[in-house]
Amino acid sequence: MKRVHITRKAVAQAVLVAAAGVAALLFGMSEKMGIGQTYHGIWVNGSFLGYVSVETDVKQLCQQVRRELSAESGQRLCADIQWEYEEIRKPFQKLMTEDELKGALRGIITQAADLKTERVYTVAIEEYRANFKTIEDALTFLNRVKAGPDAAGEYEAYVCAEDSHISGILNADLTAVSPHGGSVIPEETLADRLSAGANAQISGAMEYAAANPDAGGYQTGVLDMEFIETVEIFENYVEPGQIADIDAQVEEVTKEKESNKIYVVEPGDCLSVIAMDHDTTVSSIVALNGMSGPDQMIRDGQELIIAVPEPDLRIRMTVGEVYEEEYTADPQIIENNSWYTTKEVVHQEGTTGQRERNDIVIYENGMETSRELIHQNILVESQAAVIERGTIIPPTYIKPISGGRYTSGFGRRWGRMHKGVDWACPVGTTVRASSAGTVIQASYSGGYGNNVVISHPDGRMTRYAHNSKLLVHVGQHVEQGDAIALSGNTGRSTGPHVHFEIYINGAAVNPLNYIGN
Repeated sequence: MKRVHITRKAVAQAVLVAAAGVAALLFGMSEKMGIGQTYHGIWVNGSFLGYVSVETDVKQLCQQVRRELSAESGQRLCADIQWEYEEIRKPFQKLMTEDELKGALRGIITQAADLKTERVYTVAIEEYRANFKTIEDALTFLNRVKAGPDAAGEYEAYVCAEDSHISGILNADLTAVSPHGGSVIPEETLADRLSAGANAQISGAMEYAAANPDAGGYQTGVLDMEFIETVEIFENYVEPGQIADIDAQVEEVTKEKESNKIYVVEPGDCLSVIAMDHDTTVSSIVALNGMSGPDQMIRDGQELIIAVPEPDLRIRMTVGEVYEEEYTADPQIIENNSWYTTKEVVHQEGTTGQRERNDIVIYENGMETSRELIHQNILVESQAAVIERGTIIPPTYIKPISGGRYTSGFGRRWGRMHKGVDWACPVGTTVRASSAGTVIQASYSGGYGNNVVISHPDGRMTRYAHNSKLLVHVGQHVEQGDAIALSGNTGRSTGPHVHFEIYINGAAVNPLNYIGN
């Protein structure tokens, strides 16, 4: 028998060749198979089509198929295709190529057009759908929706094609009716109107008012009206009997339905106020957010789920309003750099005036959301008050020790006045300056024992008594929080503690009303 000598190098080369072969095989399989990676299962109109890679842009493919079919037929072809996907991770799943997915989509859309015998115009507002026999019926439906806030019939619905949309989809909005009859169709697209909207109206009005302060012209009545939600209209195929009744759909789309919204808690909010502002109940907020009860604390910036009653289609109106009101001119402030901000002196009382004002007001479904003064006519001028006010921020006061057990408060005690508050604590606890100032006493003083007295820039004084050791001397400046003594049991004391006093205008006050913590 012939022996074959196999070296280690040869074995290693063979292993590498085999590994490369397996890798090539797996790479080839991965072109059509999911090997344990994440991919998507696709459903269209409720039917499962297959699996695709996560890089597949299903929405773009749907739009592309619609364009191709419209171009081939020479007509708009917009069957209502609803698609969704689910993220899946299973090994060795066959994946559809983009061409296979496009073919399946073509079949679904073509079948929809062949099987459904009636061509309609579908109005789509987010999840809402209604089918109308003609485009005129769809516009009649929208005009009846806006008829409530527009009793005078100054606006009407119109449709326009959007460059950003696929062939066959139209956008609907509202436009002013010309005094000479017919609609004043704006040149800009709906997207432009939504981005500018009422802000442009207000900005232009305010610029005019600023440039023409004595002009007698006012902006009144309905200045603009638009749908808040995006309204799309497209041709579709439906089975007989699926044509919507206009009156029934007007009632359906304008009635309020509960929908969940996210509300971000603002400073000063509480559950009862949030509930009142959003036409809901505290119990509803508690239930939706899994809270322990109506007394649970909420914090600034916290996100809450709130059930808000809203219709499917809302209308935003920009209105010019004119009315008279009393007003008070902004006061004239004289800054005093040697006073604290808590001090002010009124040198001249202001008077109330009368004015006629022109506001631009925005309403969303009848609820005012903003109001801006653009023009005013002063009937009786208000005389501004003259106020002198300090600019220096006053010092703050803190508890002189960390921890400690509160043992005695301010007031009558044992038949005599207790001029401060006490905290029991171990001897040697660090006593700190409650506020910045200058030490005016640091010595043994009768019943106070070893005590420190500090004079503060705002005229107040603080005392720290019964200390075991003093760490400062008279005339020394200290900052808030600086160590000034070690606690003890000196003087007239019933046990180791810190006695703390605050004096304002020479009179002792309750320190707990002034310390921040």
